Amino acid sequence: MSQAPLYTETLQRFENQAIVTVAAGATCAYLGDERSLREFLVADETARHLRAAGHTVFSLLIDDSLDPLNARQLRVAVNKDEKLQEQFQGWCGKPIGRLPDPWGCHASYAAHFEAKLLDRLHDFGCHPTLISTADLYRRGVYAPYVREVLERHDEVTGFLAQRFPGYTPDRLFWVICPCCGYMDATRMERVACWGVQAYCGRCEKSHGIAFGDLEGKLNWKLDCALRWTLFKIDAEPFSKAYLEPKAGTFAVARALSERFFGGAYVQPLPYGLVKMERHLSGRVLESLPAPALRNLFTEHPATDLHLTADLVMTTASRHEVSAGTSYLDAVKQLLPVWLLTPDALTKGQRDLVAHGTAFSRHFLDSEPALRLPAREHIAGEVPVVLEGLRCLLRQIITLRQTTGSCWESYQAPAKRLLDDVAPHKKAVLHCFRSITGQQQGLPVTRALFLLPLTYLQLVEHLLDLHLSVAVHNTVHPKSSYEPETLPLPLAA
Repeated sequence: MSQAPLYTETLQRFENQAIVTVAAGATCAYLGDERSLREFLVADETARHLRAAGHTVFSLLIDDSLDPLNARQLRVAVNKDEKLQEQFQGWCGKPIGRLPDPWGCHASYAAHFEAKLLDRLHDFGCHPTLISTADLYRRGVYAPYVREVLERHDEVTGFLAQRFPGYTPDRLFWVICPCCGYMDATRMERVACWGVQAYCGRCEKSHGIAFGDLEGKLNWKLDCALRWTLFKIDAEPFSKAYLEPKAGTFAVARALSERFFGGAYVQPLPYGLVKMERHLSGRVLESLPAPALRNLFTEHPATDLHLTADLVMTTASRHEVSAGTSYLDAVKQLLPVWLLTPDALTKGQRDLVAHGTAFSRHFLDSEPALRLPAREHIAGEVPVVLEGLRCLLRQIITLRQTTGSCWESYQAPAKRLLDDVAPHKKAVLHCFRSITGQQQGLPVTRALFLLPLTYLQLVEHLLDLHLSVAVHNTVHPKSSYEPETLPLPLAA
């Protein structure tokens, strides 16, 4: 586990606290690309360090599901589909937790992307408890605090003006219009003992709303301060911009918490900004195994990251998928072999195949494959080398049928068989690599162990045919039988 200062400082901060709650926030209006992951991974990595030190840790994912949908979010959510943007543009301005799921598979628009985000986080080993603020507001959890903020409206705004001169909130509470359901064009005109008077720019009407019927959400910084108290949050990740002391979310929320909500202390978990070359959006997530990308984002959490193709290649070369085998080595060497036996792969190997295929396509500009042997890979080789390879394959096949899948039983005898190919060993092994298309692949001893027996038997059979034809042509040089191609067995 990383020993970055963030994690060691957090361990020191909570050394004498048995139960710690770590939370991260989101607005599940769409599923972001790689850049959006860092906040959640830093929160989860912090939780892992705390658990490893013996703490009981609650991990929360809080979705601001009462936020209004905007056009930019909708555009990303529908993958820039112009027809869908036009179809759903009327939803912009309404809370995402109250919109239907455009794809009809979840209870709401917000629930759709909550599920997608959780699925993505599960791939990284993150399993937070989801809290949807729309549900909390609907159940009245926020109601007493909303009323207090509104009744002390002038006091709150005065406090903010004095403490943070550079920060003037647009509004303390976003009212949902009781007539049209929009919240992006409403403003409170006054607060009375019975409720509020609010104007809706869409309806062009003023509405008197009793506190018991009032719907909407608090300003983000107020909401942040309040949730710390509601859920007893101890630590939460914040980007550097949110930690800006003059008007950043953390500073303002902390001051509001101290003044109005009991003063809950929250340990900020600073994380660096992630930038990325535009053409890599989505490709890094698809191409790197989850542990590799997780480590890249969490090893030095406070450091800004610029995701480039070179950094992805470096990460692939450093991340080990097994002892002594990097992810890059696995893509180049193991992946072509695994593709021949998909049914025999473990879940971990299948995941590596999926990521490795994308990595090979996006970053190596090639499609991983173990090619089938063809006439041109055999015809140009001298017979003594082909005969040496045929003998080697025959012996390896027999050895593998005897030792089964036990590498320890196979390794030493196989190396002796390769040594026995001398004086043509170098040429024989080069011929084997040329036939299989694995010039830069696994060591030959390992490749001969991992390749399916049926594949080795096919190569042996083709060598038999070629050598038989060569002998026939030597004995009968004037024979009219001059095949243009080797007879190949039909594919299964």
